[in-house]
This record gives sequence, C-alpha cells and structure tokens, in this order.
Amino acid sequence: MTLSVKRSISEIASLPEPVTIVPQIPTHRLYKRIRRNACKSNGTLTSILAYVNMLEDTTSNEALQILLKITDSMHFDESEFPEAIRKLVEHFQREPESAVRVKILSLFADLATETTIDGQQLIDEVIKLLKVEKSAKVISQGLIVLEKIGKSFTPSVAYMNQMVFFAKVKLFSPSHNVQRHAILLLGVFVLVSDAEKESLELIGKYTDSPDARVRAQAFRSMLTLGERGVQLPPALYPRACASLTDDYECVRREALNMVFELGVRHPEEMIKVQDSEQEVRLIDDAFGKVCSAICDLSMNIRTLAAELLGGMTMVSDEFLHQTLDKKLMSNMRKKRSLHERSAAHFASGEWSSGKKWADDAPKEVISADSVSLMASGACGALVQGLEDEFLEVRTASVNSMCKLALKNSLFAVTSLDFLVDMFNDEIEEVRLRAIYSLTAISRHIILREDQLETMLSSLEDYSVEVREGLHLMLGACKVSTKACLMLVVQKVLDVLLKYPEDRLSTFGCMQRVGQKHPEICMSITPLLLQDHPFFDSAERDVEDPAYVCVLIMLFNAAQHLPAMLSLFPETTIKHYAYLRDTMPNFVPRLAVGGDTKELNLVGSTGSRQFLETLLSNIQRAYSAPQARQALLKAAQDDLDRLAEIDPAFSGTANFTSVFFGAQLQMEQLQLAATGHSIKAPVKECLLQLIKKCLMLQNLFSNLTIDDQLLVKQMCLRASALNLVLIVKDRSQSALGPCQLLLHIASDTSSFLQENTLLIADTFTSAILSKLASVGDPKPGRVYREILPIVQTAAPVVIPQINTNIKMCKARIIEPTESSYSADNVIKVTAGLIAAVPFVAELENLQQSQRQDLRLKIKYPDQNVHIIVPRKRDLKKVMTEQGESESQWRLRTKVLLSHGIWTEASTVEITICLSVKPNNELELCKPVKVHFAPKPVKRGL
Repeated sequence: MTLSVKRSISEIASLPEPVTIVPQIPTHRLYKRIRRNACKSNGTLTSILAYVNMLEDTTSNEALQILLKITDSMHFDESEFPEAIRKLVEHFQREPESAVRVKILSLFADLATETTIDGQQLIDEVIKLLKVEKSAKVISQGLIVLEKIGKSFTPSVAYMNQMVFFAKVKLFSPSHNVQRHAILLLGVFVLVSDAEKESLELIGKYTDSPDARVRAQAFRSMLTLGERGVQLPPALYPRACASLTDDYECVRREALNMVFELGVRHPEEMIKVQDSEQEVRLIDDAFGKVCSAICDLSMNIRTLAAELLGGMTMVSDEFLHQTLDKKLMSNMRKKRSLHERSAAHFASGEWSSGKKWADDAPKEVISADSVSLMASGACGALVQGLEDEFLEVRTASVNSMCKLALKNSLFAVTSLDFLVDMFNDEIEEVRLRAIYSLTAISRHIILREDQLETMLSSLEDYSVEVREGLHLMLGACKVSTKACLMLVVQKVLDVLLKYPEDRLSTFGCMQRVGQKHPEICMSITPLLLQDHPFFDSAERDVEDPAYVCVLIMLFNAAQHLPAMLSLFPETTIKHYAYLRDTMPNFVPRLAVGGDTKELNLVGSTGSRQFLETLLSNIQRAYSAPQARQALLKAAQDDLDRLAEIDPAFSGTANFTSVFFGAQLQMEQLQLAATGHSIKAPVKECLLQLIKKCLMLQNLFSNLTIDDQLLVKQMCLRASALNLVLIVKDRSQSALGPCQLLLHIASDTSSFLQENTLLIADTFTSAILSKLASVGDPKPGRVYREILPIVQTAAPVVIPQINTNIKMCKARIIEPTESSYSADNVIKVTAGLIAAVPFVAELENLQQSQRQDLRLKIKYPDQNVHIIVPRKRDLKKVMTEQGESESQWRLRTKVLLSHGIWTEASTVEITICLSVKPNNELELCKPVKVHFAPKPVKRGL
C-alpha cells in the first residue's frame, strides 16, 4: 500500500474503530479510489495484467523478479484475475526453470489467501499443470499450494475428491517430499467416510516408509484425521508403539502423540502384554509407554511426554502411583501358583543335581523373572521428570502432576512431598509452577509441620512473585495443628518486617488463613493478642503491619466462629471499627455493637431499574433539545456514581456515560457546523469528542453487535463533523480528515454487509449513499455533499442496557501519594536517575491491548514522557482457581530524571493505553510523588 494510504490509516486511530454502514457500498470501492489517486502520483503500476504482460520475452531471472513484485503488491483489480491467471498458466508451461514454476504456484496460493479470487478455478489450473509436471520440487510445491487454496475457502465435495485423488496418485512418487505433501493433503481433505474405509489404512502403510519425514507425516496426518472426527482404531496402537524407538526424533514425537491419542480414545480396550498372555487396559499400557519416553535422549521428546501425562487422567491408580516410586512394585508382576511352577519344572525335564546350593528353591525366592505388566521406564517417571536437567521438562512434569492430582485425591497426597521439594529449584519459573500447582490441589491436602518448614523457608525468596505465590498458597491450604498455624503466622510476620512492600499480599494471606482455620485461631487468640487473664495489657499500635495482620486473621476467623468475639479485649473491638472503615475488603462485617445490618446492592434489580428509568426519561425528552441536553448532563453524574457503588453495573454505567458525553459534544459541534456560536472552542470540543470516541472503541469489551453498530455510527458522525469544521476553519489541510472519513465509511459499509440483520440510522445511510456517488473524493467535493446531512442530522439513538459490558481500568498500588509525600521526597542528583517501584492492577485488559500499554510521566514543567513497559513485567493475577481471565498485574520501575529544581515538586505518574501516536487514554487517576533533583555537590 502506498504512503498516502498508510498515513490515512494512522490518522484513523483518532476515532473509534469503524464498524457500521449501509450494504449498498462495495467494501473495496472507496479504498481503490484512494489507492488509485496515490498510485497516479507515484507512477506505480496497479494492474496485475501490467505485471503479467511483462513476463513475455523475459529470462528466468527477470521473470522471477517480476513475480516477486506481484507478491509484494497484492492489491489489484479483481476483474483482471481470470485473464492474469490464464497468462500465468501459459508462462508456466513454457518456462524451463523449475524455480520460476515454483514461484508461479506459490503466487496462486498467495492470491487465494489474500484476495477473493475464485479458488475452484485455481484448483483446476494447478492440478492440470501438475499432471504433466516432471520436477519433484514443483510437484511438491503444487501439493502445498493445493492445501493453502483449499483452506482459503470451503471447497465442494467434488473438488475435495479431486484433490484427494490427485494426492493418492502422487503417493507412488519416488520423491520423499512429494510423498510427504501428498499424505499431508490426504489428512486435510479426505472425506471422513472415505478415511474410515480405506484412506486411513493407506496412510498407515507409510509409517513403514524408509524416509523418516514420510513416517512422521503419516502419523501426523492420521492425527489430523482424528481431529476431524475419524475414528482411530486400536489396531494402530502396535504400529505407534513400535515407532517409539525410531532413530529420528520427528517420528518418535508423532508416534508418542498417536499413543496418547489412542489411549485417551479407547481407555477400556484390553490388549495383551508383550511376551505374555496377560491383558491390561489400553490407557494403562499407553501411560507406561509415555512414561518411558521421559527417559528419551531428546529434550523435546521428554518435555512432550511430561506434558502428555497430565492428560491421561483415566489411568489406573496402581500405574499412577508407580510414577512416584523408582522401585517396581511387586504387585505389578505376574505371579504363578505352586502347581503351575511344579508343572513347568516337570515339563522342562530338569532335576536338581545337588551340585549347586538351593538350585531347586522356589523361583520367586531367588529370581523375579516373571513377566512385568509395566515397563520399567514407567517407574518413577514423574520423579525423573522433576529431576531433569532442563527446566522445560521440570515445568511440564510439575504441570502434569498437578493435573493428575486434581483428578485423584490419593495421588495428590502422595505427590505433595515432591511438589514441596520443587520449592528449592534453582529456576524461578519452576518454583512458581510448583507453588501454583500446590495451590490448585490444596483442597485435597493438609500440611504437616515438616512440610511447612520447607515451604516457609522459601518465603524469604528475593523474587516478589515467589513470595506472593507462597502467600496465595498458604491462604489456600489447611494445616493440621496449632503449632503449624503458629509457625505460619510467625514466619509470615518475620518476612513482613524484611519485605514491607508485601503488605497487601500478606493481608490477603492472613485473611484466607483465618477463614480456613477458625477453630485453631480461637485456641491461639489470647496468645496472639497478648491478652493476660488478670492484668490489662498495653494497647497495641493499630498502624503496626504485624498487629494488623493478626487482627485480620482473627476477625475473619470470627466471621465463621462468632464465639471468638468474647475473647477479644475492648481495645481490639475499637481497632475493629477502625480497620473495618479503612480496609473493608480485608475485614468482614461482625456482630460487634450497633447495627449489624449490611446494605446489599442487587445489580439485577435496583441498579437495572434505575438505569431503565433514566434511559426512558431521556427517550421521552428527545423531541425537546434543551430538556434532552439537561437530562444527558445530569445522567452522566448519576451514571458515574452508579459505577462507583455497584461493581456489577460498572461497565454498563461507564459505557452509557461516555456515550452520552460524546452525544453532548456532537450536538454542540453540530450547532457550530450550522453557523451558530458555541461557548467552548471548536478545537477543544473536537478533541474531547475524539477522545470519547476512542474510549468507546478501546476501553469496553463484551459489546453486542447492536452496541458495536452504535459505536461505528458515532465514529462516522464524528469524522463527518471533523471534516466539515476543518474545511470551514480553513486553517489546516482537510486531506487527512477526508481520507479518514472515507476509510471509516468503507469499513462501516463492510460491517453492515457482514451483519445483514442490522439496520443503519438515516444519517449513516445518507452519508454512505452520498460517498458512494462521489466520483472524485476530494475534500471540497466531499464537504459539499455531506454538509446538508451533517447540519440536519437527527440525535443519536440511545444504547440498550447490556449488563455484560466490561471497562478496562487500572488501580495503582505503588507508589502511593502518602508514601512519597512532602515529608518523604525522592531526592536525586540532577541529571541522574531515580528508580521508583511501580505496581498496578488492571481489569478487563484484552490480550491484544497488552502491546499498547504505556506509563505516562508528567513533570511540573509540562514535559510528558511515555514509557513502554517490558512485556515480562505484565502478568495475569493468580488466584486459588488459577490464572485470572481478566485481571493483570504490572510490576516495573519508573525512571525519573530532570534538571535542577529549587524545591521539591510533584510528578504525576499514570498508566494508559496508546491507541494513536500522541494520544493516550488514561486508565486511572495519576498518582503524585514529590521529586527533588539537587545540584551536584562539588568538593573543595
């Protein structure tokens, strides 16, 4: 795409993402007009036929360069495609160089994936060319191209059969590459009914191919067929097991996947043990085979085997527990009765000669040569994985142990000691996985004192994530005795003195410990509160974090055991009232004096009814502009307050409030477009409107299609107003706003074409119709066409109530304004750097928005620095149920630096989303820290 088009797209970010419009306008029409104008000015060819015609009378090297240019462009008039394809086919047939023919086939695949070219025509042409092709390299590329073309659209059964028949023919090629890609094509396109009859068996024969790549692809294609719904028969199991000892890693990997898949699909199928008449379940034997792969020479195979073990949850208990014991259990061997042993001895014809001591002793006493039902490699397989030298294998083993323990409580108890041992691993990631795994299986286990000592020793880890993970784990687990609980409390409080920044995490840990151990907490309450039965104790400092931790634990225990309240001294009751007001998220409501009733907001009733009443009142006032505007202004304050007091309706209330704010700005600007004067400056109003449109587009998720349509129509109105007012102002170029409007209109039209049930409002329909009829979309011409529509536009439709809307927002935990107040100034030599720890929690941040996260630093001289945080500093918040889906934590350091100041001043730090260059959306209020760069001290 040319530079002018890229510039217009970057300018588009100033408004909400386009999403709505009338299905009358072709999606690509406006784009092509912009592109055509840009191409004329740059002299660039825009016709694919112009490129293809250049292939005539050229050498192979020149033809290759032209084909590369076509691939780089990929924006052509689609009406020229049939003729261009015909000429490319002709050049393919006369081209002597195989590399050029490969490139032509590759170009067909690019056209199929990036344009709307007819894929069935391409399939016919490619198969026709490959039927007479002799080069194995070209045929192999042709099979790859057929796969890409087939995946770019949904081919009919006839075309799928055509590709499958061609692939079966090419299976007999002497080239391993051709065979491999033919098998790949069969796995993707063969019909399910045909695969179960003959194709699966045909592909299975190539697992014995002399080439390792073909063997691996055969297994991979069978697995692909299984994903498509083909029933993989247990008869494939012996073939897969035989390939587990293949010399090539790629074959062993696919065979291992096949063993796992067959074991999971047919767990109760009985198979015979090798060299024995005994039968075992298929899932048990497959589990043993996967366990054996943990001893593979390749790290990748060991990692895969460790990962697959976690998915085999239907394995028998004896096989499962064997993975934690390196000694083969006696009950895993086949035993014969005395009669069977005597009969076998008599049949052998051998008698004791008396020359060797005890040569006629019972066999089970002197030897264990009976048949093993489990491969010896399965013994201690998970232990082997936990002791592996590579962290990938150890991490996968911990994850699999956690998955198996979640399904088997007895295994969870057995694996506890092994997971605790992993707390001492040298790699932080492995320690974290062990901590989170133990947290996940906490409901199955009760910690002993010796296990607690190992866990608590890790609390002094230098990594804050490990310490917070241990706080989470200690809060999730249960301990067995009073001594254990005292050990936990004492260690947590000791570590808090060493790491005071862990205050909030420690509070949460003690809160959950109190909730899970109310009876034990009651028995140690006098000891923790230092309450003497006869003498009054000195009042403790309620600002002491250690004392606050103890109170949080006891208050949460008292919530489940109200009898504890009688053990609290009078000073503790007073401290409860203070803590209940200052940190209500950690201190529960207790029946301590006064009214114990708690006000509960029910979002499904009260808040929804209020919102419905508010919207209906605004709807009734739509015919009166002044009343409507007054109601909209008042509604914004009410909605902002509703978002604060009712978290369940926070996203919905914020979305409606921002929408109303954008509507008010738009009505003011509409008056300016008709020639009336308004109170606020036009440029300022435009900037506010643009910001609100960006917020609607980027900060809210879970929007319905109707909500998206409203946002798109708001964008279109804003871009139209932007163009009209800029042309009227005549102080800046209108080319960018014009291209912005064309882009949004095209995308909105595309959105409406995809969602045919949606109906655009009159303004949107009129704008799209006018833009579709404009032959030369220059700013002046577009301005004259849309001006009457903009001036007479009706008010925007009110959004419907959608309680699923979530708003992306942040909360800065550190630094706080109290921690860096005027009494605690950050002092640094001017020109040098001060690193300020920064911790923030983000809610409802989309995965695609992670790269747009920014830190914004504003100095008193109005200089603004935008910092891109490191990706590794942003991680999902861990909970007892696993990773949170919508909560993230950003933990980094903000670097402050400046010239000399005469006195300390405040620096504002906030977190925002960069949705457009030089345009960031703040996710929370900035925190102010006092910063004082001092002059350099010079010696004598």
